[in-house]
Amino acid sequence: MKLQLDKILISRENRFAKMQKLKAAYNAVITVKSNIPGDNKKLNIAYFLVKRYFKLIPKELYDFFEFYDDFGGPYYLLGSNNNPKHIKKELILIEENTKLGRFIDLDVYDGLKILSRGFMRKCYICDNPAFVCNRENNHSLDELLDFVKNKIKMVLVKETKNLIDKSILTELNLHPKFGLVTPYTNGSHSDMNYSLMINAKDAILPYLVKMFEVGFCEIKIDSIFYKIRQIGLEAEEAMLNKTNNINAYKGLIFNMGLMVAAYGHVLYYNGSLDNIFDEVKEISKPVIKDFNTDINSFGLKAFKDFNIKGIRGEALNGFGSVKKALPYLKDLSDSSLIKTLIFIISEIEDTVLLKRAKTYEFYLEIKKIFKQHLISNEEAILSLNEFCLNNNLSFGGSADLLVLTVFIKLIENQFY
Repeated sequence: MKLQLDKILISRENRFAKMQKLKAAYNAVITVKSNIPGDNKKLNIAYFLVKRYFKLIPKELYDFFEFYDDFGGPYYLLGSNNNPKHIKKELILIEENTKLGRFIDLDVYDGLKILSRGFMRKCYICDNPAFVCNRENNHSLDELLDFVKNKIKMVLVKETKNLIDKSILTELNLHPKFGLVTPYTNGSHSDMNYSLMINAKDAILPYLVKMFEVGFCEIKIDSIFYKIRQIGLEAEEAMLNKTNNINAYKGLIFNMGLMVAAYGHVLYYNGSLDNIFDEVKEISKPVIKDFNTDINSFGLKAFKDFNIKGIRGEALNGFGSVKKALPYLKDLSDSSLIKTLIFIISEIEDTVLLKRAKTYEFYLEIKKIFKQHLISNEEAILSLNEFCLNNNLSFGGSADLLVLTVFIKLIENQFY
């Protein structure tokens, strides 16, 4: 116990020394630290909270920042030439008006003086002042930590649901889209329309959220695939019940399920956004067994006939095509989305396209045409769209990967 206290004291002294240097150079110093109970400040949730709330601080409020990690836990130090009282006012708004703000300390130092909030913060669990509950031990450490962890999970589940929903809708609402369903056309799909796709989306969304929850827990990565595959089968059944047995999003259930499970695992273990692709690769390892089965599907037939691995290959490669597509998705404008979709079509092995193309030679020709249209004006895109409609083409696998690319972009914009 004494050794632990000594380390905590040393951590505080080191942080104080760093702050002193910043105070000599800036009007104000801002500290971003987690506000979670107990002596162990190096919990996964501490890193999550510190990184998230640093991201929420407007960049115009500071001129310098540095991240540190020691025995006392993770923290940021920021130097600012803004007015300290103005900074404090803005940071209080962040603490008070965000769902997890109670679990973070955004402190502002004006010289040697720490600026007060001007009011007492309440206990996590009850309405008593926090210092009263702390003094009287009204809640056990386990009770407090469980509350924080459950609150973080609840917020992340809701946010992830919204991100998945927005990603699917962003792709679905894009028009024109080379034979795919849009709000204005059924494209090359006589059995599908916009309303059916919305119903299918709503049916699978709760199951995709469950897959995120599988990732967001203390679980070995090699166990994740088998858990989410079972949830995926339940999602397929729910979708088919809603669409009268029309397969609207079977591929997306597989793709997005892997992606959100990887995202949950990265969040839980305090990884960076780039780790998601490596996590997908690890989670997907059991997929290799599919290529040695007698499952009667067009995707596996394409592998046996043309060595095309399709979406299974994409997963085993950690969705490398999504990573390559991200630079094309500058924003969520139609022009940026179309350019990204064209790149994905030219890049990936899309078994939906192969099935529609009828021959392997025509399949390769179509991909070549799209590669030539990476830089196209509106007239050329409309002409390409007409070509796809006339040839009854569609690109379901590519559309799914566009959804994943949008999902990563949204995460990148919001949290990283």
